[in-house]
Amino acid sequence: MDVQPPVTFHRETELARLTTEPGIYRMFNAQNQLIYVGKAKNLRNRVRSYFHQNAQHTPKVRSMVANIAWFDTIVTDSEREALILEDSLIKQYKPRYNICLRDDKHFPWIGLSAEPYPRLFVTRRPKRQPPEAGASSTGYRAQYFGPYTNSNHMYLVLSVIRKHFPLRQRRNALFKDRPCMNYHIGLCPGPCQQLIEDAAYAETVRQVTLFLKGRTDELLEHLEQQMLSASEQLQFERAAKLRDRHRAVASLASRQKIVSPNGDENQDIVAMVSHRSQAMATVISVRRGRIIWSRSIEVPLPFETTEAEAYGDFLFRFYPDREPDELPEELILQHPVEDAELLTDWLSERRGKRVHITQPKRGHKLELLQMAHKNAQQALEQARLYAAIKAERDPTEALIQLQETLDLPEFPERIECYDISHIQGTNTVASMVVFTGGQADKKAYRHFKIRSLAEGSPDDFQSMAEVIRRRLEHLDNWGEPNLIVIDGGKGQLNAAYGVLQQAGLTGQPIISLAKRFEEIYLPGEPIPKRLDWNNPALQLLQRLRDEAHRFAITHHRQKRGKAATKSQLDDVPGIGPQRKKKLMAHFKTVQAILQAEPGDLAQVLGISAAQAALLHQHLQATKA
Repeated sequence: MDVQPPVTFHRETELARLTTEPGIYRMFNAQNQLIYVGKAKNLRNRVRSYFHQNAQHTPKVRSMVANIAWFDTIVTDSEREALILEDSLIKQYKPRYNICLRDDKHFPWIGLSAEPYPRLFVTRRPKRQPPEAGASSTGYRAQYFGPYTNSNHMYLVLSVIRKHFPLRQRRNALFKDRPCMNYHIGLCPGPCQQLIEDAAYAETVRQVTLFLKGRTDELLEHLEQQMLSASEQLQFERAAKLRDRHRAVASLASRQKIVSPNGDENQDIVAMVSHRSQAMATVISVRRGRIIWSRSIEVPLPFETTEAEAYGDFLFRFYPDREPDELPEELILQHPVEDAELLTDWLSERRGKRVHITQPKRGHKLELLQMAHKNAQQALEQARLYAAIKAERDPTEALIQLQETLDLPEFPERIECYDISHIQGTNTVASMVVFTGGQADKKAYRHFKIRSLAEGSPDDFQSMAEVIRRRLEHLDNWGEPNLIVIDGGKGQLNAAYGVLQQAGLTGQPIISLAKRFEEIYLPGEPIPKRLDWNNPALQLLQRLRDEAHRFAITHHRQKRGKAATKSQLDDVPGIGPQRKKKLMAHFKTVQAILQAEPGDLAQVLGISAAQAALLHQHLQATKA
């Protein structure tokens, strides 16, 4: 950034100087990197709140405050101006503790140009104008509609528009003295040769805009009026064209799902789901009671950001890019939002009408919210599945990034991951899974039954230390790993690293991966590393950890199943699987077998009286 740090910075002095006016504040770390941008109605109250000793901060805020070396502020005339400036700075600098939405460059948009005779085009890089920007010198302003998550639907919409609402197709005229073929086949009205009046062209542009914004009811009503007027003036050819337009619009509108029986609802429904360091937000837009579009957006969760925190930040990041006439009358929200009054006032001012916020607990609106939530879940699962498949197909990039991120001395060709599994200390087992070249090497997998613990005495740290100690006994046979990954936090890592220190292997690369926030702990480093959720290196570690967990759980269930089916008869000398089967078939219960006389045992098993007497003696000892 072009911001110069202060020569001297005394926090208490700067906090005392803060103004009570609205504005934005910027937090910097010791390397003078911008790590957070925030807005405030009262700068003094907001900034000072971060440094109160007794404040109950979230983990994210505690982590951020620990990294603040200095801060500065910018005063604005209003809280709404602060909101706009905050959004601009976040998009420009992407501070590490702010929510930064993924762009939609992988989804296509339909654009309407700001040329003298606007034309439609498809783009993956919409260049939104700020809301304050006016129309161009041509009288038009560029508009973008989308994104379209289903490209087939987008091209269907374009084909309908080009057939029934023809606009200019080419950027420049093909001929100087005559129209091109597009005019002759009805796909262009020929503005380059002045074959259509400017007013008529502007009317077509207006109708296309209504169509793309989903205001189909308004457009259909307008077309009906034009048809009636054309018929009364005996302009039958024009009336027929208007009729065809009406039918085409009505046909597409009928495909939109009706969610309101009275047809007058104008709402946006916003839901979010999260998984560790990744979240997905889904916005469903309802206009005139019909769903006109649904959009899912990836939302990375920086550090220990909660879903509720990300939800509020998402709303302030998403809506600045919306055109005023795209804003809803009502926002149906999943979580309460901090600064909700600012959000509604700001949206209402931009829309020109009041915007209301609702957080439903029952009824029709709750059903809409549940539908959005379900769509967000599906979108998140698809994104995670796609990322996993991509990483699995080509792990080379992930391995390279892993080596660079962890500063490994060698390329991580062989990675081993360890996990402990038990239920309240019973049947404790451990797993070792191996990835070679980024792929699972199942022949190298190993199970360990923990020996150093008494049954029913759980101790993950001691269990992990035992596993690593036993693994080191096989260095000659199994080879040396380029990286050891421990499933767990700092405690499990310290237990494993302690064994390496005792063995004089302090140079062996080892890390742990904590599930909750996907934090990577390294020996001797108090602050864990946090990688973006779509980082290939993190995805590889997650695959490794999940495979180790699956392998450990499977083995634990097998041991637990065997323990559950173990019988008192299993430890009795002279009773094998076949004799046990015969005895159970005759006596039905173990208790009845233990009470049986020697003669009964001899008859059922077909053994001698001496053998039966000895077996009876063993059974009585077991009974005792």
